Amino acid sequence: MRNLTLILCLVALAGSIASGVLYFLIGNTKQELHQNWQNAEARFTATRTKLEAAEKQVIELQNQNRVLDADMASAKRDLTEARLSLEQLQLAFDLAEESRLAAVAARESAIDNLTAAHTELDALRIQLASSVAPAEAQRYRRTIADLEGRIGELEQFIARKNTDPVLVAGRAQHAQVVKVGSRNAFVVINFGSRHGASTNQRFTITRGSDQLAMVEISEVKEHYSIAQVIPETLSGSLRKGDAAALTP
Repeated sequence: MRNLTLILCLVALAGSIASGVLYFLIGNTKQELHQNWQNAEARFTATRTKLEAAEKQVIELQNQNRVLDADMASAKRDLTEARLSLEQLQLAFDLAEESRLAAVAARESAIDNLTAAHTELDALRIQLASSVAPAEAQRYRRTIADLEGRIGELEQFIARKNTDPVLVAGRAQHAQVVKVGSRNAFVVINFGSRHGASTNQRFTITRGSDQLAMVEISEVKEHYSIAQVIPETLSGSLRKGDAAALTP
């Protein structure tokens, strides 16, 4: 009986020791788990902070991208307008050069006509100085007077410092297309301020009985105007020589 009691005491003591060890081990494990949980929570908080910062950067980049897209679209529009202006300037220069060459040709032709008129006048005067019948002399005098008048007009024309260049004179109902812009975006018509042109006037472009487009004057020069083609009215490719009639 005494041995049984001793054995039970030993078993109880061993159980106490085991419980103490288990309690110690459980306490340490709990502390480790709590520490691990705190570390994980700290990592989670840091990750969430980084994620929020990344989301803000993404939003900023998206905003910057939208701004860049808008700037690029604006730059493209500016480039298109610049190209269009350059093309219009080139067309205006070509027209001015054509006018200058026409004026030079007209001046040279006037000089040639003046020389021929002087030659004819000298010959008539020589013939008139010869013995001719009174009726014939009167005819010579009238011819000489006509030649002198013509010579005076030619001399005035040649004496002008700035010969007035003329492209193709025409009324509003009989104007023509003299240049066509790229992709039928605009046209140049030989109807300028000297013919009564003004901005926002509209012309109907036709070829024969076919109506090709309607254009609106955007820039007026003395002898010609630049007119923008109204896109929805374009029904064919425009070309030089097409008729342009003022639309009421």
